[in-house]
Amino acid sequence: MTAPTVLIVLTSADRRGAEVEGSQLAAELTALGVPTSVVALRSAAQGEARSVQPLDVPSLGDRPLSWSTLRALRRLARGVDVVVAFGSSTLPACALALAGTRTPFVYRSIGDPARWVRGAWHRRRTGLLFRRAAHVVALWPEAAASISNLYRVPSLSVTCIPNARQLPTAGEPAACEPATGEPTAGNLSAAAARQSFGVPADAAVVAWVGALSPEKRPVAAVESVAAMADAWLLLAGEGALRADVAATAAQLLPGRHRLVGVLDDLSPLWAAADVVLLTSATEGMPGVLIEAALHGVPAVATDVGAVATMVDDGRTGRVVPAGATPTDMAAALRDALTHRAQWGDDARAHAAARFTWPTVTPLWADLLRKVGSRLR
Repeated sequence: MTAPTVLIVLTSADRRGAEVEGSQLAAELTALGVPTSVVALRSAAQGEARSVQPLDVPSLGDRPLSWSTLRALRRLARGVDVVVAFGSSTLPACALALAGTRTPFVYRSIGDPARWVRGAWHRRRTGLLFRRAAHVVALWPEAAASISNLYRVPSLSVTCIPNARQLPTAGEPAACEPATGEPTAGNLSAAAARQSFGVPADAAVVAWVGALSPEKRPVAAVESVAAMADAWLLLAGEGALRADVAATAAQLLPGRHRLVGVLDDLSPLWAAADVVLLTSATEGMPGVLIEAALHGVPAVATDVGAVATMVDDGRTGRVVPAGATPTDMAAALRDALTHRAQWGDDARAHAAARFTWPTVTPLWADLLRKVGSRLR
Protein backbone atom coordinates (compact mmCIF):
# COMPACT_ATOMS: atom_id res chain seq x y z
CA MET A 1 0.00 0.00 0.00
CA THR A 2 1.38 3.43 -0.97
CA ALA A 3 2.49 5.53 1.97
CA PRO A 4 0.29 8.61 2.51
CA THR A 5 1.62 12.10 3.07
CA VAL A 6 0.83 13.21 6.60
CA LEU A 7 0.56 16.51 8.48
CA ILE A 8 0.72 16.39 12.29
CA VAL A 9 -0.87 19.38 14.01
CA LEU A 10 0.24 20.34 17.52
CA THR A 11 -1.47 22.78 19.84
CA SER A 12 1.65 24.92 20.30
CA ALA A 13 5.39 25.04 19.82
CA ASP A 14 5.91 24.80 23.59
CA ARG A 15 8.10 21.90 24.63
CA ARG A 16 5.40 20.01 26.53
CA GLY A 17 4.65 16.30 26.68
CA ALA A 18 2.08 16.03 23.90
CA GLU A 19 3.94 18.45 21.64
CA VAL A 20 7.23 16.60 22.04
CA GLU A 21 5.46 13.29 21.40
CA GLY A 22 3.77 14.55 18.23
CA SER A 23 6.94 16.12 16.91
CA GLN A 24 8.91 12.92 17.47
CA LEU A 25 6.15 10.88 15.85
CA ALA A 26 6.62 12.96 12.68
CA ALA A 27 10.33 12.12 12.64
CA GLU A 28 9.71 8.42 13.29
CA LEU A 29 7.05 8.12 10.58
CA THR A 30 9.31 9.83 8.05
CA ALA A 31 12.14 7.45 8.92
CA LEU A 32 9.75 4.56 8.35
CA GLY A 33 8.88 5.81 4.87
CA VAL A 34 5.72 7.81 5.63
CA PRO A 35 6.45 11.43 4.58
CA THR A 36 5.31 13.53 7.55
CA SER A 37 5.50 17.22 8.39
CA VAL A 38 4.50 18.94 11.62
CA VAL A 39 3.08 22.38 12.47
CA ALA A 40 1.80 24.10 15.61
CA LEU A 41 -1.44 26.06 15.84
CA ARG A 42 0.29 28.78 17.84
CA SER A 43 3.79 29.89 18.63
CA ALA A 44 5.49 29.15 21.94
CA ALA A 45 4.67 31.12 25.06
CA GLN A 46 6.78 34.18 25.66
CA GLY A 47 8.36 35.83 28.70
CA GLU A 48 8.17 34.09 32.07
CA ALA A 49 5.99 31.28 30.67
CA ARG A 50 8.90 30.11 28.50
CA SER A 51 11.12 27.95 30.69
CA VAL A 52 12.81 25.81 28.02
CA GLN A 53 13.69 26.14 24.36
CA PRO A 54 10.54 25.80 22.19
CA LEU A 55 10.16 23.12 19.55
CA ASP A 56 11.65 23.85 16.17
CA VAL A 57 8.35 23.61 14.28
CA PRO A 58 6.53 26.26 12.21
CA SER A 59 3.56 27.97 13.85
CA LEU A 60 0.37 28.99 12.05
CA GLY A 61 -0.51 31.94 14.29
CA ASP A 62 -0.74 33.35 17.79
CA ARG A 63 -4.14 31.83 18.67
CA PRO A 64 -5.17 28.22 17.96
CA LEU A 65 -8.69 28.99 16.77
CA SER A 66 -8.32 32.36 15.05
CA TRP A 67 -9.61 32.61 11.50
CA SER A 68 -6.14 33.28 10.14
CA THR A 69 -4.81 30.16 11.86
CA LEU A 70 -7.68 28.02 10.56
CA ARG A 71 -7.24 29.36 7.00
CA ALA A 72 -3.53 28.54 7.10
CA LEU A 73 -4.30 25.03 8.36
CA ARG A 74 -6.87 24.51 5.61
CA ARG A 75 -4.34 25.51 2.94
CA LEU A 76 -1.71 23.14 4.30
CA ALA A 77 -4.17 20.26 4.58
CA ARG A 78 -4.94 20.44 0.86
CA GLY A 79 -1.43 19.21 0.12
CA VAL A 80 -1.50 16.02 2.23
CA ASP A 81 -3.45 12.77 2.38
CA VAL A 82 -4.07 12.68 6.16
CA VAL A 83 -3.94 15.18 9.01
CA VAL A 84 -3.28 14.07 12.60
CA ALA A 85 -4.80 16.39 15.23
CA PHE A 86 -2.55 15.78 18.22
CA GLY A 87 -4.64 16.60 21.27
CA SER A 88 -6.29 19.57 22.98
CA SER A 89 -7.22 22.50 20.74
CA THR A 90 -6.32 20.61 17.58
CA LEU A 91 -9.66 18.76 17.62
CA PRO A 92 -11.89 21.82 17.10
CA ALA A 93 -9.25 23.42 14.87
CA CYS A 94 -9.16 20.48 12.46
CA ALA A 95 -12.92 19.93 12.60
CA LEU A 96 -13.47 23.56 11.57
CA ALA A 97 -10.58 24.02 9.16
CA LEU A 98 -11.15 20.78 7.24
CA ALA A 99 -14.95 21.01 6.99
CA GLY A 100 -16.03 20.51 3.41
CA THR A 101 -12.62 19.24 2.27
CA ARG A 102 -11.66 15.75 1.17
CA THR A 103 -8.71 15.56 3.58
CA PRO A 104 -9.49 13.24 6.51
CA PHE A 105 -8.08 13.81 9.95
CA VAL A 106 -7.22 11.45 12.78
CA TYR A 107 -7.65 12.77 16.30
CA ARG A 108 -5.11 11.72 18.93
CA SER A 109 -6.72 11.89 22.38
CA ILE A 110 -3.90 12.61 24.82
CA GLY A 111 -5.65 12.60 28.19
CA ASP A 112 -8.31 10.78 30.18
CA PRO A 113 -11.61 11.47 28.34
CA ALA A 114 -13.72 10.41 31.32
CA ARG A 115 -12.01 12.99 33.50
CA TRP A 116 -12.84 16.08 31.48
CA VAL A 117 -16.58 15.74 30.85
CA ARG A 118 -18.32 18.95 31.90
CA GLY A 119 -22.08 18.41 31.61
CA ALA A 120 -24.48 17.30 28.90
CA TRP A 121 -23.93 20.29 26.60
CA HIS A 122 -20.16 19.89 26.67
CA ARG A 123 -20.53 16.17 25.97
CA ARG A 124 -22.80 16.77 22.96
CA ARG A 125 -20.56 19.46 21.52
CA THR A 126 -17.40 17.40 22.02
CA GLY A 127 -19.14 14.36 20.55
CA LEU A 128 -19.88 16.28 17.36
CA LEU A 129 -16.19 17.18 17.08
CA PHE A 130 -15.06 13.61 17.77
CA ARG A 131 -17.36 12.27 15.08
CA ARG A 132 -15.94 14.71 12.53
CA ALA A 133 -12.66 12.79 12.73
CA ALA A 134 -12.13 9.91 10.33
CA HIS A 135 -10.60 7.97 13.20
CA VAL A 136 -9.74 8.49 16.87
CA VAL A 137 -6.61 7.19 18.58
CA ALA A 138 -6.78 6.61 22.33
CA LEU A 139 -3.89 5.85 24.64
CA TRP A 140 -5.26 2.80 26.46
CA PRO A 141 -8.35 0.52 26.25
CA GLU A 142 -10.37 2.19 29.03
CA ALA A 143 -9.89 5.57 27.35
CA ALA A 144 -11.09 4.11 24.06
CA ALA A 145 -14.19 2.73 25.78
CA SER A 146 -14.89 6.14 27.36
CA ILE A 147 -14.67 7.86 23.98
CA SER A 148 -17.16 5.43 22.48
CA ASN A 149 -19.56 5.58 25.43
CA LEU A 150 -19.42 9.29 26.19
CA TYR A 151 -19.23 10.70 22.69
CA ARG A 152 -21.02 8.03 20.62
CA VAL A 153 -17.97 7.32 18.47
CA PRO A 154 -18.31 3.85 16.85
CA SER A 155 -15.89 1.44 18.47
CA LEU A 156 -14.54 0.47 15.04
CA SER A 157 -13.45 4.08 14.60
CA VAL A 158 -11.29 4.07 17.75
CA THR A 159 -7.83 2.50 17.96
CA CYS A 160 -5.46 2.22 20.92
CA ILE A 161 -1.86 3.28 20.31
CA PRO A 162 0.25 4.06 23.39
CA ASN A 163 2.80 6.80 23.88
CA ALA A 164 6.40 5.98 23.08
CA ARG A 165 9.92 7.04 23.95
CA GLN A 166 13.34 6.31 22.51
CA LEU A 167 15.43 3.54 23.96
CA PRO A 168 18.38 4.95 25.94
CA THR A 169 21.61 4.84 23.97
CA ALA A 170 24.85 3.37 25.18
CA GLY A 171 26.23 6.81 25.98
CA GLU A 172 23.45 7.83 28.35
CA PRO A 173 23.77 7.61 32.13
CA ALA A 174 23.33 4.10 33.48
CA ALA A 175 20.59 4.06 36.08
CA CYS A 176 21.36 0.64 37.51
CA GLU A 177 25.06 1.02 38.28
CA PRO A 178 25.86 0.72 41.97
CA ALA A 179 25.73 3.97 43.88
CA THR A 180 29.41 3.57 44.76
CA GLY A 181 30.47 2.90 41.16
CA GLU A 182 32.95 5.13 39.34
CA PRO A 183 32.10 7.05 36.14
CA THR A 184 32.94 5.12 32.99
CA ALA A 185 33.68 6.37 29.49
CA GLY A 186 30.46 7.63 27.90
CA ASN A 187 28.43 6.75 30.98
CA LEU A 188 27.56 8.42 34.25
CA SER A 189 27.43 6.24 37.32
CA ALA A 190 24.82 6.68 40.00
CA ALA A 191 27.49 8.06 42.31
CA ALA A 192 28.60 10.68 39.77
CA ALA A 193 24.99 11.65 39.02
CA ARG A 194 24.22 12.05 42.70
CA GLN A 195 27.33 14.12 43.19
CA SER A 196 26.15 16.46 40.43
CA PHE A 197 22.91 17.03 42.38
CA GLY A 198 24.64 17.27 45.77
CA VAL A 199 23.13 14.01 47.05
CA PRO A 200 25.06 11.43 49.12
CA ALA A 201 26.22 8.44 47.09
CA ASP A 202 24.61 5.94 49.49
CA ALA A 203 21.25 7.70 49.91
CA ALA A 204 17.87 6.26 48.93
CA VAL A 205 16.78 8.68 46.19
CA VAL A 206 13.21 9.36 45.03
CA ALA A 207 12.74 11.32 41.79
CA TRP A 208 9.66 13.36 40.94
CA VAL A 209 9.21 15.03 37.53
CA GLY A 210 6.43 17.32 36.34
CA ALA A 211 4.86 20.75 36.40
CA LEU A 212 4.63 22.18 39.90
CA SER A 213 0.86 22.57 39.54
CA PRO A 214 -2.16 21.49 41.61
CA GLU A 215 -3.14 18.49 39.48
CA LYS A 216 0.38 17.02 39.79
CA ARG A 217 0.31 17.31 43.61
CA PRO A 218 4.03 17.94 44.17
CA VAL A 219 3.47 18.83 47.83
CA ALA A 220 2.19 15.26 48.33
CA ALA A 221 5.54 14.01 47.02
CA VAL A 222 7.36 16.06 49.65
CA GLU A 223 5.06 14.78 52.41
CA SER A 224 5.49 11.16 51.26
CA VAL A 225 9.29 11.23 51.25
CA ALA A 226 9.26 13.08 54.58
CA ALA A 227 7.51 10.03 56.05
CA MET A 228 10.60 7.95 55.22
CA ALA A 229 13.75 8.01 57.28
CA ASP A 230 16.84 9.27 55.44
CA ALA A 231 15.36 9.24 51.89
CA TRP A 232 16.15 12.11 49.53
CA LEU A 233 13.80 13.77 47.04
CA LEU A 234 14.85 15.24 43.69
CA LEU A 235 12.06 17.37 42.18
CA ALA A 236 12.42 18.37 38.53
CA GLY A 237 10.03 20.96 37.15
CA GLU A 238 8.69 24.46 37.52
CA GLY A 239 5.26 25.97 38.01
CA ALA A 240 2.85 27.99 40.08
CA LEU A 241 3.36 25.91 43.24
CA ARG A 242 7.14 26.32 43.38
CA ALA A 243 7.07 28.56 46.44
CA ASP A 244 4.70 26.19 48.30
CA VAL A 245 6.82 23.18 47.39
CA ALA A 246 10.03 24.90 48.45
CA ALA A 247 8.55 25.99 51.78
CA THR A 248 7.11 22.55 52.55
CA ALA A 249 10.34 20.80 51.58
CA ALA A 250 12.39 23.18 53.73
CA GLN A 251 10.14 22.37 56.69
CA LEU A 252 9.66 18.62 56.24
CA LEU A 253 12.80 17.59 54.34
CA PRO A 254 15.55 19.94 55.55
CA GLY A 255 18.80 18.95 53.88
CA ARG A 256 17.17 15.99 52.10
CA HIS A 257 15.77 17.53 48.93
CA ARG A 258 16.78 19.35 45.77
CA LEU A 259 14.54 21.44 43.51
CA VAL A 260 16.45 21.11 40.25
CA GLY A 261 14.12 23.03 37.94
CA VAL A 262 13.41 22.05 34.34
CA LEU A 263 16.01 19.66 32.91
CA ASP A 264 16.49 19.46 29.16
CA ASP A 265 18.01 16.00 29.68
CA LEU A 266 16.57 13.78 32.40
CA SER A 267 19.18 11.03 32.03
CA PRO A 268 21.33 12.20 34.98
CA LEU A 269 18.21 12.28 37.14
CA TRP A 270 17.40 8.67 36.26
CA ALA A 271 21.00 7.68 36.96
CA ALA A 272 20.71 9.20 40.42
CA ALA A 273 17.25 7.80 41.25
CA ASP A 274 16.26 4.57 42.95
CA VAL A 275 12.54 5.03 42.30
CA VAL A 276 10.29 7.54 40.52
CA LEU A 277 7.20 8.88 42.29
CA LEU A 278 4.07 10.10 40.48
CA THR A 279 1.47 11.75 42.71
CA SER A 280 -0.91 13.16 40.08
CA ALA A 281 -4.65 13.54 40.54
CA THR A 282 -5.17 13.18 36.78
CA GLU A 283 -3.04 11.92 33.89
CA GLY A 284 -3.24 10.47 30.44
CA MET A 285 -0.26 8.21 29.77
CA PRO A 286 2.61 9.97 31.54
CA GLY A 287 5.81 9.82 29.53
CA VAL A 288 7.87 10.23 32.67
CA LEU A 289 6.95 6.68 33.72
CA ILE A 290 8.07 5.34 30.33
CA GLU A 291 11.36 7.22 30.48
CA ALA A 292 12.09 6.09 34.03
CA ALA A 293 11.27 2.46 33.23
CA LEU A 294 13.51 2.47 30.14
CA HIS A 295 16.34 3.59 32.42
CA GLY A 296 15.61 0.76 34.84
CA VAL A 297 13.91 2.87 37.51
CA PRO A 298 10.79 1.32 39.12
CA ALA A 299 7.78 3.52 39.88
CA VAL A 300 5.32 4.30 42.62
CA ALA A 301 2.33 5.98 40.99
CA THR A 302 -1.26 6.91 41.70
CA ASP A 303 -3.91 4.92 39.86
CA VAL A 304 -4.99 7.58 37.37
CA GLY A 305 -5.29 7.52 33.59
CA ALA A 306 -3.23 4.76 31.99
CA VAL A 307 -0.94 4.22 34.98
CA ALA A 308 -2.26 0.72 35.77
CA THR A 309 -1.43 -0.36 32.20
CA MET A 310 2.09 1.05 32.50
CA VAL A 311 3.16 -0.11 35.95
CA ASP A 312 2.77 -3.82 36.71
CA ASP A 313 1.93 -3.61 40.42
CA GLY A 314 4.30 -5.76 42.45
CA ARG A 315 6.58 -6.46 39.47
CA THR A 316 7.76 -3.15 37.98
CA GLY A 317 6.64 -0.88 40.81
CA ARG A 318 3.61 -0.09 42.91
CA VAL A 319 0.25 1.40 41.92
CA VAL A 320 -1.49 3.16 44.82
CA PRO A 321 -5.08 4.51 44.95
CA ALA A 322 -5.59 8.00 43.55
CA GLY A 323 -6.46 9.21 47.04
CA ALA A 324 -3.52 7.53 48.77
CA THR A 325 -2.16 9.34 51.81
CA PRO A 326 1.51 10.28 52.16
CA THR A 327 1.82 7.41 54.64
CA ASP A 328 0.47 4.97 52.02
CA MET A 329 2.85 6.33 49.39
CA ALA A 330 5.79 6.12 51.77
CA ALA A 331 5.02 2.43 52.40
CA ALA A 332 4.88 1.80 48.64
CA LEU A 333 8.17 3.65 48.17
CA ARG A 334 9.85 1.48 50.82
CA ASP A 335 8.52 -1.60 49.02
CA ALA A 336 9.96 -0.36 45.71
CA LEU A 337 13.31 0.39 47.32
CA THR A 338 13.45 -3.11 48.80
CA HIS A 339 12.88 -4.68 45.35
CA ARG A 340 14.67 -1.98 43.41
CA ALA A 341 17.09 -4.20 41.42
CA GLN A 342 14.59 -6.80 40.17
CA TRP A 343 11.73 -4.35 39.61
CA GLY A 344 14.08 -2.05 37.72
CA ASP A 345 15.09 -4.83 35.33
CA ASP A 346 11.47 -5.86 34.82
CA ALA A 347 10.40 -2.24 34.31
CA ARG A 348 12.96 -1.82 31.55
CA ALA A 349 11.88 -4.99 29.75
CA HIS A 350 8.18 -4.15 30.15
CA ALA A 351 8.58 -0.63 28.73
CA ALA A 352 10.93 -1.68 25.93
CA ALA A 353 8.40 -4.21 24.65
CA ARG A 354 5.41 -1.84 24.70
CA PHE A 355 6.33 1.83 24.76
CA THR A 356 9.20 2.41 22.32
CA TRP A 357 9.11 3.82 18.80
CA PRO A 358 10.07 0.59 16.99
CA THR A 359 6.89 -0.95 18.45
CA VAL A 360 4.55 2.05 18.23
CA THR A 361 5.47 3.72 14.90
CA PRO A 362 4.36 0.78 12.69
CA LEU A 363 0.93 0.91 14.37
CA TRP A 364 0.59 4.56 13.37
CA ALA A 365 1.87 3.91 9.86
CA ASP A 366 -0.64 1.11 9.30
CA LEU A 367 -3.55 3.21 10.55
CA LEU A 368 -2.60 6.26 8.49
CA ARG A 369 -2.24 4.16 5.34
CA LYS A 370 -5.75 2.82 5.86
CA VAL A 371 -7.26 6.25 6.52
CA GLY A 372 -5.36 7.87 3.66
CA SER A 373 -6.43 5.22 1.17
CA ARG A 374 -10.16 5.71 1.72
CA LEU A 375 -10.44 8.69 -0.61
CA ARG A 376 -7.93 7.59 -3.23
